[in-house]
Amino acid sequence: MRTRNTKTTATAAFSYNYEEEGIGHTTRDLLESSAAHIFDLGRRTTEQTFELGDHLAKAADLLADGRFDKWVKMRCGLAPRSGRNYMAVFRNLGHVRDELVDLSVGATVLFHLSSATDDQVKAAIAFAEENGRLQVADVRAILAGGEEGGDKAEKADQFSTGGVGGLKVLIATKIRDGLKAFIEHLVTICKAVEAALGRSRVIKEALAKEIQDIARVARQELESLALFLEPELDYGRNTRPTKFPKGSGWAEVNDTLYRLGGVDGWPKSKDMRDWLALHVLPVLGWAVSRERKPEWPLAAPTAPASEPAVPAEADSVGDRHDVEPAMLDEISTDVDVPDEVIDRFGAALEEATGGFMTVSREAPRNRKQFARVPALADDSVAEAGLAPAVTP
Repeated sequence: MRTRNTKTTATAAFSYNYEEEGIGHTTRDLLESSAAHIFDLGRRTTEQTFELGDHLAKAADLLADGRFDKWVKMRCGLAPRSGRNYMAVFRNLGHVRDELVDLSVGATVLFHLSSATDDQVKAAIAFAEENGRLQVADVRAILAGGEEGGDKAEKADQFSTGGVGGLKVLIATKIRDGLKAFIEHLVTICKAVEAALGRSRVIKEALAKEIQDIARVARQELESLALFLEPELDYGRNTRPTKFPKGSGWAEVNDTLYRLGGVDGWPKSKDMRDWLALHVLPVLGWAVSRERKPEWPLAAPTAPASEPAVPAEADSVGDRHDVEPAMLDEISTDVDVPDEVIDRFGAALEEATGGFMTVSREAPRNRKQFARVPALADDSVAEAGLAPAVTP
């Protein structure tokens, strides 16, 4: 059985005559290893851009006598200029590699950024973190000495370009600026809450004046950025945003902002501190986290405050709390109810009453069992011979 050497057969489409170039076997094997890795990388993600630059830099060190350009073109199918760009990214931006990978900066942007000074690189990273993206125009503006030039040109032209391309520009601008505003509003709310918690007593009215209106705006911003619109069938012509899935983290963020936007829905004064410290701050902090996949800070997302937490099957249960338990024990029925219906009803009843009332398939020990259904009153009277005489 013959095995294939991936180092020397990585790319049949590109070839390079090592013998004609006077390259020995040891150097050839090292170069072939780099070529194999280059082709295995496939698409150029941010991490792969750095890896590609690493392999090209190793090859360039082996071909420092001027043969690198010919090798990278014939063996790897890359233009020499592109090869040098990848190497510049690896060599000049390696100290901020993790930050740039986290921001998913594209290869072309990295090429332009590779010629920047350390201060300009830091400014570019700060810009990307603040705006959620880093584009070639942004890097050019930073390299030119400021961030305003590129933004002014973009804002001047963005409403004049038609077609799908123009629409994409508008959408990207909204996401960039809208996300920035949303994060600023949530950070403002968190700072106000932290300041309130730092005092000996949380004054609801004072805190409401600081964050109530901002919370309403932030909630609308979140829905505008993340949700679609659907027709409001009840009213015909109106529309409404779709909803986040129940139980999801973003549903909890949305509901928390909804509650913060109306002081009437806040807890009582004695419960305010715990609600703010153990719910509001963790939920909003999760929403603005810079981590790739921040962990959900609560045990489990709670049901939305604006919607009933009781399932539909339990809607009628709440009206029966005034029934005496003794009366319930005396009630018997021969109706054959499916187990799944009993389970759903039992779960709804237990949730609606906070665990006060439950449903069990087992009959209580003190429950009265009838041997037969008692006769109706009129039948009993007739059996005793006490039926009234019928007069014609």
